[in-house]
Amino acid sequence: MGSKYRGTMGAVDPIRVPDNFESEFPGASRSASEVAANLARMATALVAAIERPPREAADLSASAFQTLAILDGAAEPLTSHAISTQLLVSSASMTSLLDTLERRGLVERGPHPTDRRKVLVHLTAAGRTTVDRQLPVIHAVIADALHDVSEANRERLIALSTTLLARLASAADRPLPTTAPRRRVRSSRG
Repeated sequence: MGSKYRGTMGAVDPIRVPDNFESEFPGASRSASEVAANLARMATALVAAIERPPREAADLSASAFQTLAILDGAAEPLTSHAISTQLLVSSASMTSLLDTLERRGLVERGPHPTDRRKVLVHLTAAGRTTVDRQLPVIHAVIADALHDVSEANRERLIALSTTLLARLASAADRPLPTTAPRRRVRSSRG
């Protein structure tokens, strides 16, 4: 089964907006909108590629594998709250996810040594084996995805991403921009 992003010889055409985009959307930037659309498509494709190995090899959802990876990277067992905070999921979703992983023998829950209200989660040997098998594949998928991007361009991407993320973070504290209404442009197709 091929990728939905693959075209002729693996090429993908960039997303472009019409020439009259800025006339239709006063205050908008044609190039900024094209960058945003292409970044979103690229991020979606990269996430899908990263999620594929554990899904195909171990029938694990992205959240399930991320839970195992979080536990693997921790120096000690974690509370379900600590895991759910990193995953950005609700406590109810985390409970359901941990129930599934525990049934599959990938994690175990046990009492907290000093707080009876808390439960600690840790990887089982099977969970650790799953992570040890899948992380190298995931990192190989990432290396393959960036194969044609030079080290210098990778550094530029990191810098540009950092700039964009900082701007997005600061935007959350600013009011939404005020704009003129959209101007519908008539189609030339009659």
